[in-house]
This record gives sequence, C-alpha cells and structure tokens, in this order.
Amino acid sequence: MFAQSEYLRFHCPWLETAENWLFAQFIGEEFAARFLDIEETEPERIAASCIVALEALRNAVPSLDLVLTPNGFGIVSNQNVAPVSRDRVARLIASLETSRDNAIEQLISYLFQSSQWYDTPMRRWFTATLFPNIDLANLCGFTEHRWTNYIDLRSRAIEVEQQIANDYVSPEQLAVFHDENCSLDGELSLATSQHNSVTQLLRSIVVRILKGEPMPVHSLRDIVDFMRKNEDRFPDFRNSATYQLFDPPIFENKKSNKGYFF
Repeated sequence: MFAQSEYLRFHCPWLETAENWLFAQFIGEEFAARFLDIEETEPERIAASCIVALEALRNAVPSLDLVLTPNGFGIVSNQNVAPVSRDRVARLIASLETSRDNAIEQLISYLFQSSQWYDTPMRRWFTATLFPNIDLANLCGFTEHRWTNYIDLRSRAIEVEQQIANDYVSPEQLAVFHDENCSLDGELSLATSQHNSVTQLLRSIVVRILKGEPMPVHSLRDIVDFMRKNEDRFPDFRNSATYQLFDPPIFENKKSNKGYFF
C-alpha cells in the first residue's frame, strides 16, 4: 500500500512496519491479496491507508528532531530554534493514536461487510466475543487508547462470556450468538430476532461485569427462562448439557427402588 518502493523501505521504515501490523492484525494473510485488489477509492482501503499513515507517524514522532513554528513542524537546524516541548509531543502522539483508533473502528465495520473476509481466521478472532469492534472500550468508559484498552477488555470479555455460557446459556448457543452478531444477512427471521434480543441483553450484562459489577444472576436466569419458553428458537441450548442444569429429571418414588419410603 505505502512501503512498496525501496526508497520508502529504506528512508521510512515506520510505514512498512505499520503496514505489516495492519495486515497481521486486521486483514489476515488469507485475505491480503484480495484486499489489495480493492480500488483505493473504496472506503475500506481509505480507512486502511489512514491507519497505516497515522500509525507510522505515531511511531516516528519520538525519533524526529522536531520544532513547532507558526508555519507548522520543522527540523531543528540550529540552536536558535527551541525544540517542541515534551508535553506538546505527547499530545501530538495521543492525537494520532485517537485518529488511528477511529480509523480502526471504521475498517473493522467495513471488513464485516465483506463476504470474502467472512471465513478468514481474522474474522473468527474478532467474533470470539460478542464485542467484535473497539466500541467495547467506549461502553466500558474508555475514550482514549481505545485499541489498547480493547485488547485487554476483549480477553476479559471472553472469560466472562465463557462463564455465562457454561452456567446459563450453553457454549453451543453462545457460539451461535457470536456468529449471528456479525451476520451478513440483513433480514432477521423470528428466531434470529429473538437471538438478537438475548445477545443485546448479554452484551449489557458483560459490560456491567467488566465495569466491576457482580454477576447479575437474576437477569441471567430470566434469559434462561425466556429461552426455555421458546426452546424451538434455541435448539442449540435445548440440546446442550447446560440445559439439563435447569431441567433436572423428576424423581418418582417406586416400591421397587432401594430406599423406598412412605
């Protein structure tokens, strides 16, 4: 995308590093060639280009001997020009990171609209949780360093979701929710609509837990009750071992049983 020429590779290694990071973290090896075939004027390519440029500049700024002048930034060439203060440099780097994270959020949204990216390992990485985009950081109260915070929150969200799956909705049904949460199908069936309602409730519960609130057992039991009353819409839950936790066998006292009592 950027670091194609030998000149750029030699004189601006930050571009190549940023581009490699972009493809490794978001595009994936399987989709890389097809992504590069997309017209550069398409929104996903524009977002990707912004990410690379902003990430490269963010990493390059600490290595540049810059000064701030009325006409913008310049290179220190003599002792008569004062270098930019550390605080101003820090604010510049933070601003670049914020812009990069905004572009990351856009790119992820665009990628989920691509049928060619749909079956890639990178998509499966993002759909391992009910929060496949970095807006999770915003939901948890983080407005800065969103990508960095998302990486941490994502790991914690996966643990919380796994506990909820094992104890309430079942791993099998949660896997369905993960897949449907980013489905390419814009038309919702009745079953999918009900799934979406449960998914939104689960997302709300996970956010509350990530923000330090206790596990809302009553709310989770309400979800289980709803799925049991509509079990034909939740067959994966109905056929799971977790379902049996809420549907124990009824004991019938028979004279032939040992320990029979009156």
